[in-house]
Parts: sequence; C-alpha cells; structure tokens
Amino acid sequence: MNRKIILLGITLFSMFFGAGNLIFAPFLGAQAGSSMWLALSGMLLTSVVMPVCSICIIAPYGNASNLISRIYKPLGPIFMTLVYLLIGPCIAIPRTASTALEMWTWLLPGKWMPILAVMAFFGAAYLMAVHPGKLKDILGKVMGPILLVLILFVSIPLLFRPANIVAPSSLYAASPFFTGLNEGYQTMDILAAFCFGIIITMNIKKMQLANPQKALAQSAIVAGILLASVYILLAFCSARNSADLQGLSNGAQILSTAAMQTWGSFGQILCGLIFLIACLNVCSGLLACCSEYFEETFSRFSYRTWLMIFTIAGTLTACSGLDSILSWSGKLLSLICPIAILILAIGLFNTIKDRKAHQA
Repeated sequence: MNRKIILLGITLFSMFFGAGNLIFAPFLGAQAGSSMWLALSGMLLTSVVMPVCSICIIAPYGNASNLISRIYKPLGPIFMTLVYLLIGPCIAIPRTASTALEMWTWLLPGKWMPILAVMAFFGAAYLMAVHPGKLKDILGKVMGPILLVLILFVSIPLLFRPANIVAPSSLYAASPFFTGLNEGYQTMDILAAFCFGIIITMNIKKMQLANPQKALAQSAIVAGILLASVYILLAFCSARNSADLQGLSNGAQILSTAAMQTWGSFGQILCGLIFLIACLNVCSGLLACCSEYFEETFSRFSYRTWLMIFTIAGTLTACSGLDSILSWSGKLLSLICPIAILILAIGLFNTIKDRKAHQA
C-alpha cells in the first residue's frame, strides 16, 4: 500500500466524514457509558465495515451502475439517478450548509447574514469541486489532514482528565450492540459508497495506477481505518466523561461542551471549524460525484453546468425549503438503503460465481 493509496484513502474519508458522522460517536459514548465498547462495535459494523465492503464489492464492476445493470440492465441508471438525487441536492448537499452554519449562529445575526453565509459556503464548495480530478489534492492533502488535527485538538486533552464513567442511559441499557448498530445505519454511508467511487476512480486514472479496481478497494480500506479510528477516539473520550455529558441531547452539544471545557471560549471556534470543514469536504465531494454522474448519464450538459445547477439548487434549498423536502425524502432514503444492501449481496454472489467460472 503506497503513498498514493493513502492519499486517496484520506480523500475518501473526507467525503464520508460529515457532520452526521461527527456527532454520532460522541453521543453514543456519552449515552452508552460503561457499555460503550459493545455499542460502538455495533456502530462500526454498519458505519464502517459495511460501507467499506460496499466499495470493495462495487470495485470489480468499475461503478455501482454497472453492478446494478448486471442484475437488470434498466435498473442501473434508474436506481443510481434516484440515489444521487436523494443523497445529493435533495438531502445531503443542502443539509451540509445548514449543519455547518448552526455552529456559527452567534456570528450571523439578522435575516440576511445566514443567507449570505450559505451562499459563501456553496461558493467555496463549488470552487473545491470545479476540478474533480484535483479533489485528491484538496481533500487528501489539505482539508482532510486539517480536520483530523482539529479533532485531535479537542479529543486528546479529554484522555488526560480523570475518568468519570456512568451506567448506560435507558436508550442503551437494554441492547447496546443493536442500538449502536442502528446508529451506524442512520449515517446512510452504505448509499454514499454507491456514489463516491466515481470520483475516486477518476483520481485513480489521473494518478495512472496500474490496477484501478484494486486501488479503489485499498483506498476504501484506508478510509475505513481512519473512520473507525476517529469514531473510537470520539466515543471513548465522551464515555470517559459520560457523567458530565450524558445529560446533553445530541452529539453537537457534547462536542461543543467538551471543547469549551478544555479550551474555554476558543473551544467554540474550534468546534465550529471542525463542523465547517467536515461539511465543506462532504459537500464538495457530493457536488463532484453528482455532477460527474449526470454528465456521464445525461451528456447534454457539461460537468460544470451540472455542478452549477446542483450548487444553485443546494443554495436555494438550504435557504428555504429544506424541512419540507426532508420530511418525504428521508423516508424514501431509508426505504432505498435495504434495497442497496440486497443489490450488494447479489453483486458479491455474481463476482464469486464469475471467479469460480474463470478458475474452472
């Protein structure tokens, strides 16, 4: 596993690790308390192992659309178009802006400042995504490492505080493993795995790696190791301080409280930067993936045209109608995820069957 694969792995990690991923692990640690390791093992199974396995299953086919088309040809473009729209402009893209800026409301008074901030956020995401072949340099070399360093700044001091672990809350007391399993499932990273491969594959080609399919699978493993490491660190830190943090209602509050306990008023800025960078990374990755897919599938418009369309759509939705869209699209997304798991199982079966036939 060489330096290029590690760079691609950090890029893929940056595309996966958004604000949703950031808040699940601290909340789990604080709520699970003394049952943290059991709950975390369930979360890691659905939020790390399954997405990594998904990319490894997709890798021999080149992309998810090819895998699905092998099962039933018309289904490939239909299913993937729906997935890209849902995790792109309908849900995840506008939500990245609203989530990132929630941490900066104290700096955004009035009606127009939040709107201007959303526009600035999407302007930055557009500039990051305008050259999709360079995302490995932007996310892998700059934004991803900065995010990891900031998370360490918040987390490491907590490891040196006296442990004050309490029993799990009612949410985790009965079945910590299965509760954690459900928490990891809620990240919907299994569906994201269907989409992110298209950009990583493009960057692999630009790097002229000898075996693109193997490189994609190895990049997914590196990303999985980073995701698991960050989840373990965040969950462990919050579990060690669960007596103080268990009463808080969500992971964002837990991170903010932990940062301010360690760094004082600077902790608020530190936590805001973590959310901002995590959301910006995911947003630029999603914009690039959606635009690249729609350029390949509906070639009437160029990549940059689709990028502009999705950027404007995300801006408008984040400024106005996000709640109404989430009310129906979130339910549809939760229905699609089990179908995606079934498709992956069939794809794995076909791959094994092909290899046995080739060996024979």
